[in-house]
Amino acid sequence: MSTTILSFRNRLVIETLHNEGRSLRYIANYLDFSKTTIFNELHRLNGEYQAELVQTDFERKVSQRGQKSSLTKNLKHLIGRL
Repeated sequence: MSTTILSFRNRLVIETLHNEGRSLRYIANYLDFSKTTIFNELHRLNGEYQAELVQTDFERKVSQRGQKSSLTKNLKHLIGRL
């Protein structure tokens, strides 16, 4: 299974076409992506689709990939009690 990564420019096009009332099929064909990709993109965040907010969310998630949380003394103690 491959993952499609959309650019900010793609997201702006999706937002514009979606606001114009274009169908998922139209947007998918216009950008040459699957309808599923467009559907998932439009539902990334709850509420109205806004390219800037979605891009910010995407960048935040990418920056956190591979980060491990710190195991503090308090957390070790709490885990040890379980």
